[in-house]
Amino acid sequence: MSEKDLIPQALKRLLELPGVTDILVDGAKNCLVDVGRGLEQAPNPFESEQELVSAIRQLAFDAGARLDLAKPAADFMIGRIRFHAILPFGISASTLVSIRVHPVNQISLAELATTGFIDLTQREILEQALANRSNLIISGPTSAGKTTLLSALIAELRERVICIEQMPELQIRWPAIRIFEREANQEGLGEISMQHLLTHSLRMRPDRIVVGEVRGAELGQMLQAMNNGHSGTMATLHARSLHEVPNRLISLGMLAGLSQKLVSNLAGTSIDLVIQVGIVNRIRKVVAIGKLSNGKKNLEIEPLNLMAQA
Repeated sequence: MSEKDLIPQALKRLLELPGVTDILVDGAKNCLVDVGRGLEQAPNPFESEQELVSAIRQLAFDAGARLDLAKPAADFMIGRIRFHAILPFGISASTLVSIRVHPVNQISLAELATTGFIDLTQREILEQALANRSNLIISGPTSAGKTTLLSALIAELRERVICIEQMPELQIRWPAIRIFEREANQEGLGEISMQHLLTHSLRMRPDRIVVGEVRGAELGQMLQAMNNGHSGTMATLHARSLHEVPNRLISLGMLAGLSQKLVSNLAGTSIDLVIQVGIVNRIRKVVAIGKLSNGKKNLEIEPLNLMAQA
């Protein structure tokens, strides 16, 4: 069965809206969509809570995910569409479904420039960073375009890029390949974590390593890989501003059992640039680029003066 055959017709109408990136369903009453202008109200595609529960449980089953009383929350993919679902079994007043729609085709830096996501100076900096095999972190809040920009950077390469993801979201094409996390089964066995995947990627003869999102102890392994000569590594990080990045890195490093000083040393010497994305006037774009350094007391970041480089 194809992606279109699995998705209910009512939901399919929202998924086919031009430019749609997010659909948020709150029970059978409320629904929000983002078609590039931020979240806006839309007609709820489901007529009843029972219809919604039945539909989302069937989608989870079709995707090979478990969603029931014992496991009332799940992440799963149907084609290029990512679903996160929570059933109202003691943890919510209604069924909550968050849907992220990824582009069909891989986008390039040139195309991002035409949409205003990046300007000419930013594009030149990014292209030079790729040519120099710089280690890059793309940071930003939720739904600001981190995955979009990372996919565009990968699109500029014709190398063996090993992409490590929680779920397959990056738009890539061969010779880039992806490996992704696997949850433990009902017996608690078979889990494959991001840390495991990073270890495996180092044995796969990568030209570059990409981490879809750094969100835990895998940061320690990634920084070690950078410092051990795996140049050109790229990753995304959830941070609301450029100046929040140092503390965010330190917090994640401590989850890996690293001291604040060690994280500062590793990150300050191995991460070459931080690209901050955000939403300005309802438009996703690069809002700043900065450079990390190991300061006198802590990890610091200094924004680049892009006007001076224009």
